[in-house]
Amino acid sequence: RKTTKFTIDTESDYYTHEPALIQIEFIHSQSIVLLIEICHLPHELSVLFWMIRSLMNIIFKPSNVIISWGDTKRELESFISCKLISIKLIQQINDIDVQGYFNDWHDNLLENDYDHPLFDNKEMLCSYSRKSLEDRNHKWSLQMAITYVFREFLDKTRMQSSWSRSLDLSRLKKSFIPNMKQKTIVKEMIQYAVNDCLAVTKLTKLLDLT
Repeated sequence: RKTTKFTIDTESDYYTHEPALIQIEFIHSQSIVLLIEICHLPHELSVLFWMIRSLMNIIFKPSNVIISWGDTKRELESFISCKLISIKLIQQINDIDVQGYFNDWHDNLLENDYDHPLFDNKEMLCSYSRKSLEDRNHKWSLQMAITYVFREFLDKTRMQSSWSRSLDLSRLKKSFIPNMKQKTIVKEMIQYAVNDCLAVTKLTKLLDLT
């Protein structure tokens, strides 16, 4: 099936701050999330590398809609050195920054109906919500937005991870017992990366942006 809407997120290594991962959700009723490990790409002269780069050119063409939480173009600029994407490709992206739309949605909601049932009186959310009304430069975090609207917890524990490591579980030797812990960590990192895309898409549908 042809896909025209994608949710994009990226991760940098927590320790080296180097760009490490690009997550791309192909939005459908049952979505697929592609994880591109920048530190483990095939040789740039290989056929596989050419295929990945060609896929990026297709995904980021202007006729498609790229959805993100924050400035997609700015995030992707740090990945130019990997040679999968160019500045020209980034500049032509047709993007939707859900974070900005959510800020406006929230503020309009409370300005018009401060007792709306979505408003949570718990101290942390209450304070965060009021700050959004008082400070026009305030930006909602994805985790807080999901908690505020859906009463769901978006686990960010693995955000501070070594994202430059391989997420390929097959590379871990099955016979080595300590690797059980490593497998758990990798699975949690993968789930975190996938959930970040799915969460943005969920908010996009709420705000009816596409």
